[in-house]
Amino acid sequence: MNRLRQTAEDIFRWPLWLGVLTVVGLASALFGDDGWDALSWVALAIPLGVLGWKTSRAA
Repeated sequence: MNRLRQTAEDIFRWPLWLGVLTVVGLASALFGDDGWDALSWVALAIPLGVLGWKTSRAA
């Protein structure tokens, strides 16, 4: 079987981006109002959406 090797960047690219989005969402929820609240909702909804999408595909 011919398998392609994955680098650490290939493996951790998406988890790192989702982690960054989560940190941005949490920080904007703590430190801002109005537009910052909207940013926090969007930034926290994206990782949850990805999690739900991947979970539904696994079943």
